Amino acid sequence: MMIGPSMLGRNRNFNYYLFPPIANYICANIGLMGFFYFFFLTAAKTDVAEIFKAPRKHKYIAAVSVLVPIACVGSTGAALKHKMDIRLQKPSSIGGVTFALGFTSFPVIYTVLRDMNLLNSEIGKFAMSVTLLGDMVGVYVLVLFEAMAQADGGGGAYSVIWFLISAAIMAACLLLVVKRSFEWIVAKTPEGGLVNQNYIVNILMGVLVSCFLTDMFGMAIAVGPIWLGLVVPHGPPLGSTLAIRSETFVNEFLMPFSFALVGQKTNVNLISKETWPKQISPLIYMSIVGFVTKFVSSTGAALFFKVPTRDSLTLGLMMNLRGQIDILLYLHWIDKQMVGLPGYSVMVLYAIVVTGVTAPLISFLYDPTRPYRSSKRRTIQHTPQNTETGLVLAVTDHDTFSGLITFLDFAYPTKTSPFSVFAIQLVELEGRAQPLFIAHDKKREEEYEEEEEPAERMGSRRVDQVQSAFKLYQEKRSECVTMHAYTAHASKHNMYQNICELALTKKTAFILLPYQKERLQDAALTELRDSGMLSVNADVLAHTPCSVCIYYEKGRLKNAMVRSSMDPQHTTNSSHMRQEMYRFVVLFLGGADNREALHLADRMTENPFINLTVIRFLAHNHEGEDEREKKLDDGVVTWFWVKNESNARVSYKEVVVKNGAETLAAIQAMNVNDYDLWITGRREGINPKILEGLSTWSEDHQLGVIGDTVAGSVFASEGSVLVVQQQVRNQMGGDGFLNGKFDYKKLVSPWSHSHN
Repeated sequence: MMIGPSMLGRNRNFNYYLFPPIANYICANIGLMGFFYFFFLTAAKTDVAEIFKAPRKHKYIAAVSVLVPIACVGSTGAALKHKMDIRLQKPSSIGGVTFALGFTSFPVIYTVLRDMNLLNSEIGKFAMSVTLLGDMVGVYVLVLFEAMAQADGGGGAYSVIWFLISAAIMAACLLLVVKRSFEWIVAKTPEGGLVNQNYIVNILMGVLVSCFLTDMFGMAIAVGPIWLGLVVPHGPPLGSTLAIRSETFVNEFLMPFSFALVGQKTNVNLISKETWPKQISPLIYMSIVGFVTKFVSSTGAALFFKVPTRDSLTLGLMMNLRGQIDILLYLHWIDKQMVGLPGYSVMVLYAIVVTGVTAPLISFLYDPTRPYRSSKRRTIQHTPQNTETGLVLAVTDHDTFSGLITFLDFAYPTKTSPFSVFAIQLVELEGRAQPLFIAHDKKREEEYEEEEEPAERMGSRRVDQVQSAFKLYQEKRSECVTMHAYTAHASKHNMYQNICELALTKKTAFILLPYQKERLQDAALTELRDSGMLSVNADVLAHTPCSVCIYYEKGRLKNAMVRSSMDPQHTTNSSHMRQEMYRFVVLFLGGADNREALHLADRMTENPFINLTVIRFLAHNHEGEDEREKKLDDGVVTWFWVKNESNARVSYKEVVVKNGAETLAAIQAMNVNDYDLWITGRREGINPKILEGLSTWSEDHQLGVIGDTVAGSVFASEGSVLVVQQQVRNQMGGDGFLNGKFDYKKLVSPWSHSHN
């Protein structure tokens, strides 16, 4: 808007030098191309099959949130018809405005939720499901209104019939010819590879052809790219290749021209007393009615189905979001002479104000991390002895899974103290708009059968190495480990939500994450980190509903054979037992995280192939100690030593230090190559005097000061590192009415509970 006639565009010299007449034509067409390709790519990521999997509750809410606003806005338009401009009085014009204000576009919701990192949140999935259902109805309604426009144009019933025939022919061509061509391209693409670039170029050229055909048939020009995108097989290889090859170019180069096109046609100076009565006021009244009725109907329907109040209000606001497809529709109104530039300017301002106000309100009302906060104790320390311990194991590939499984077997699950492992494979979302969560549990095979089919297509029907490893491990350790396998397709910014939600619903004691850090092929000291997985780890640490363990595998434990599986408890073939012993050390610096680490190490004392050393660091003259934390530490250490005093493989030492330098010197004085695994707490409750001066040298706060020091290449240790963070419980109460569920029965029958 700044470069348009509302502001800088009013200056003749500015317009002449920046946007000469010949440049306006070029910029306008590039801007339209930006809209077309944006809609095509968004539609290509959309899984239409999700409509049939949507819960009945979503379908009812979608119907109410569309039908009620359409009825109210349509009635308002009919009541104001005599006050409207002659172009706006046409039934097709009133119907077009009613349609635009009654429907919420899926591409708009997807874009806003993606920018707000809410795609994988519960309310985000809810909103996308509801808008997708509404959009599928909207496609047909849009064709109906375009047919009405043909009749209003003077063609009569004859032109309407030919319009509908043309639309049907194009739809049939897309379904019978184009879709099969796309499937043929997918079949010719090697597994795991990208689609041939020649095919991608032809498909992108086909987007412009679809625009030409829909415009020639009299339909809205954006219908072609959307329909073409919907028949593209979503996900790898075609959908993901299209996104990889073209998304950056569209978003970074074409879309700025699209927004410039919108701004150049928006002129707030046309909003005046002369244009207010017939061109502007009817649109404003219809817009206000549309906003209010859509918010009330969406929120009311969600409350009726017992959706929490806060989530219902958030959904009502989300359903009023406006974006690119709405702006292009307003441009289409100008092209069809439904509204003039004053009306167009008002609708653009309406979209900007509504989205600008609604987005911050959504962020205020809905915190995606709130559902993961738990006030119940879910820790290793508070898991009763000789009971099943639940844990979430998050992996990205086969290598990380192998390392975590090696550690799990050192933790020594037994028949009396088994593990229930919820293993989740994290896959970056490519070529899809909706995140996908798949359960591969044999006990629920029928329940998830419909969800596994698209996943198989996404993997080109290849056998997934990670899922095969899950199954193989379950078969080998069935007596003491129960494995539940999952796959989560999500963006890296949202992967932590799948992990935390799984830990919360399954009531696990801890989450086990890999710390992926690889050396270069030339074995140089330089190390590369998987920044994507590191960001997932940071988000899980910040929002976890239980304890978290981060395992950095290297040295002698890397690719080590599973030792505990060779124990006679787990196999009848004792000749395979390995006599090699492993030395683990616990660096106990005090605090909740270190107490949790000591309880985890206590499980390892049962493993006959592990020698465990516990080294407790104490401050000189008890300087800087917290009395409460000291008492808790003393209690846990006493419990541990009383339990393991008679165990010859367990030893305990105490070291008194004055500052961080002495702490580091004491650790370095150990023969670092003798220890195969270093175990320590992350940070909570540690006496700051013990770490004084060390925090400035810490590179990665995920491992804590001590964990990062031991894991660093400067320390020259070949031992792996395990860093533990104990659950931080939510001590805050609920948010009252906003977090509760609205019981409509109490509203209908206010006297039903009066005598309770």
